[in-house]
Amino acid sequence: MRKVLLLAACLLTFSLSGCGKEQSELYDKGMEAMEQQDYVTAIGMFQGAVEAGERLAESYRAVGIAYLESSEYEKAAEAFQNSRDAMEHKHEAFQKDVMFYQAQALQLAGNTDDALSVYDQMEEEFPDGDVYFSRGCLYLKRKEYDNARADFEKASEEDRSYRMCLNIYQMYQDSSMKADGDSFLEKAAGISPRDAEDYYELGCVYYYLEDTEKAREALETAREEGSTEALSMLGNIYLSQNDTASAREVFEQALGGDQEAAAQNGLALCDIAEGSYDSALEHIESGLSAAGEQDRENLLYNQIVVYEKKLDFAQAKTLMAAFLEEFPDNEDAIRENQFLQSR
Repeated sequence: MRKVLLLAACLLTFSLSGCGKEQSELYDKGMEAMEQQDYVTAIGMFQGAVEAGERLAESYRAVGIAYLESSEYEKAAEAFQNSRDAMEHKHEAFQKDVMFYQAQALQLAGNTDDALSVYDQMEEEFPDGDVYFSRGCLYLKRKEYDNARADFEKASEEDRSYRMCLNIYQMYQDSSMKADGDSFLEKAAGISPRDAEDYYELGCVYYYLEDTEKAREALETAREEGSTEALSMLGNIYLSQNDTASAREVFEQALGGDQEAAAQNGLALCDIAEGSYDSALEHIESGLSAAGEQDRENLLYNQIVVYEKKLDFAQAKTLMAAFLEEFPDNEDAIRENQFLQSR
């Protein structure tokens, strides 16, 4: 399933519909509304541009994205088809982008047969790893396991990268089919790393294969070559080996960058391991100010753990109630809540 990256998608523009390179006022106002996540206004502006015959292919595409973000999937699919029909000059990158969105909209609307048809058309016109991967994901969702496997094999041959193999592994992992995904990790382990990003992704491969030592070696190399992505995972490996000194060093190195929240969470875990609970709470508070959803979930859960360690069960229960309201599917929290209710 292709994830909608709204801002990046909106900023991708082409002159395709016979309107030249001039920006229409309606189209620009629609783009501004999209960036503000005001999809009702955006749809109105883009539909106005369509009615005026301005930048038809782009305007229909933008209407489709706005409908996608509004969860109106059938309307989105129709808009993407209109975009394809309006293309006077075939631009492969634009056409492929619209078709990916169309397939996603159809799938979200429950029309997986037509979504597969779009992927089949893409395979004929511009087959590549992304097309095979996306179709394989849809086959996996439909429980057509042989077809999914065939497409994932093609995807990993067309795109011989760690990232592709990791993405395939994640799809199998999410479907509770880890053993099927492991074979793609093993394929990835045979790729020779060339730079810091490769060493980071190789470290991820070994981490998911549960070969902690090889993962540590690859991530240390990535770290030495300047990868900041590697730091959080490397710190967690040191924590799993009860080497809190090395873990703390790595997490401190990650402070101030894109992984600020994860680094603060890691430092909190180091403090918890060492019994420094007040310091752990300070790191958690610092992390929450910079946290996205996943980091926020981790930080809030560890905040509960700290209060349990401090034997402040009343506060732990209060925090747990709020946590489960925000993250009701967190299995660790559900189990921990059962323990808390007995205190």
